[in-house]
Amino acid sequence: MRGFKVVRSERGVTLALMAVVIFLTLALSALAIDYGMIKSAKAEAQRAVDAAALAGASSFIIADPSTNYDSVARSRAVEYAAKHTVRNVAIDTMSETTHDSVFVDIPNQIVKVNWGRPAIGLWFGRMFGSASMGLTATASAHVELTSTATCVKPVAIPDMWDNRPHIVGGKEIEDANGDHVWNYVDGTGRGDGTVGQWDEGEGEPWTFDPSLGDNYSATSGYGTNFRDNWGTGAWHKTSDYGRQIMLTTFSPKDSDVESMYYSWGTNSDYTNADSVAAAIRGSRCQEAGTATNYAAANGGKIGPIQAAWGDLINQDPSAQWNDNTNSVDNSSYGSDWLNDSPRVIVVALYNPSIYATGPSANTLQFINFAKVWVDQRPCSGPPGSCKAPITARFLGYVTGSGASGAPVGTLIKHLVLIK
Repeated sequence: MRGFKVVRSERGVTLALMAVVIFLTLALSALAIDYGMIKSAKAEAQRAVDAAALAGASSFIIADPSTNYDSVARSRAVEYAAKHTVRNVAIDTMSETTHDSVFVDIPNQIVKVNWGRPAIGLWFGRMFGSASMGLTATASAHVELTSTATCVKPVAIPDMWDNRPHIVGGKEIEDANGDHVWNYVDGTGRGDGTVGQWDEGEGEPWTFDPSLGDNYSATSGYGTNFRDNWGTGAWHKTSDYGRQIMLTTFSPKDSDVESMYYSWGTNSDYTNADSVAAAIRGSRCQEAGTATNYAAANGGKIGPIQAAWGDLINQDPSAQWNDNTNSVDNSSYGSDWLNDSPRVIVVALYNPSIYATGPSANTLQFINFAKVWVDQRPCSGPPGSCKAPITARFLGYVTGSGASGAPVGTLIKHLVLIK
């Protein structure tokens, strides 16, 4: 028998294979599109919960002891989450009263935010039996200590110490009533601890003198509870929030206090009166850190410095501190005075036990930075003619910036995402 060869057409097989390849390619492309969409939605959701967690944790930077941190943290977290969308849909599923969405850990100063959407529609997943996919996002943030603060005014004052009642120079009595605070004496000579302003050359200037029993420690500084048991009514301040403090004085009668104030800068070019005055007005912003040497000078020419403080106060001229509410009335910035008013400034604090007799080699180191509200001055006329001291209200710690590290101060904090 003669042999023969059967010839089969492969055209049908090729078409079948091409159909399978095309189908798989389209399927993978469809899955890639769905995957990309889900990844994009996940990124949007993560940005939202990150912002919400940071906003919630920012409540712990509020120094006002009357703050309900749980409530403020929740409301801030919800507010900032609602500013974001996921696939063009606003995040409106969280509520400040929904504990499943925002968790506030007050002892550890942590805020955790959870968000989820049970079904996000897929474009092509339905072809494989999956028409939607759930999506979740979570973030946690807290505050931690840092060593750097931004936009610090060129003013360095001593942190508060435990001052013992005693006579200075045989005539001036320090803390005669033993209330552990600098009491002012008003124009009537009342001096009874009623809250108000220092007048020129009047008041209760202190000097740091360990030989008389004065003592400074981390537990006596501003922002601690050292003075919580002193004062009644509006004069009582918790953790010093709203307590009137001396920034600088211009009267020779208050030379003891004046010697405690130092101007400072990154070098000696920034400690002259004109440079200090410019920074007080706000034209120059300085970053500063703890345990760093800065050039220091005792005060400066009175005229330019007085005028600069007057100009700063006149940037929000009608605002006044209300001791009964421990807040500011009549600010041009309304309820946002704490964040927006130029009269809220940052000043440096130094250890009085080290620099009571002046900076060594004209250099100064800081241990903390305090946020304060600059008071009105009890005098009229041109800003440079007023001899009343510059006083302020302690507003607590400062939001720090820069790299975090070992705790170096009691007041400086910044926000950090931890998850």
